Amino acid sequence: MAVEQVPVDVVVPAASQNNAAPAEPVVYFTLESSDKKEVKISLLALQQSKTLADLIANLQYGNGTTETIPLENITKATLEKIVEWCEHHKGEPIPVDDESSPKIVVIPDWDDNFLKMDNEQLFHLVLAVNYLDVKQLMNYACRKIALMAKGKAPEELRVIYGIPTDEEDDAAERRAAERKEAAQAAAGGGSGSSAGGAGAEDSA
Repeated sequence: MAVEQVPVDVVVPAASQNNAAPAEPVVYFTLESSDKKEVKISLLALQQSKTLADLIANLQYGNGTTETIPLENITKATLEKIVEWCEHHKGEPIPVDDESSPKIVVIPDWDDNFLKMDNEQLFHLVLAVNYLDVKQLMNYACRKIALMAKGKAPEELRVIYGIPTDEEDDAAERRAAERKEAAQAAAGGGSGSSAGGAGAEDSA
């Protein structure tokens, strides 16, 4: 006997935007550079900096704060570059130091383009990144510097990194010594005049 197949309507509930979880608001912090300029950074991006992440945790600023965070040794230009990098890499895992198994650092294309700056900018960036403890950016910056130095003669490296020659060092030391002697002579002359004046008054 043939069995009649009865079509069964399958009801698929329509997706409702009302049931979707609301997006969490992005928490931002305001950093103040050494030249008193403000730069904003999101909480997620800020986690790339161990220094800032620890500061936020210690001050219990996890939900944000209206106070600015002063960074007295980093200019606005350098700070903006670091924030740009952190925002691009926010949410990415932070590398763990493991000296027992050194690895070769490969700079991705985006980061390689990011690090295309003059030597002075790169120098200030490395100092700031070291202070803020942004591990992955420090890895890329150090690798970039190593690649720049590869195959260069000592004189070329001296020019690239602005290293003074021995003669320039000696000249700088002589100028410093001359300034010190002049300052001491001026101070001695001033005190001698005062003493002489006091002696004249005592005699009178």
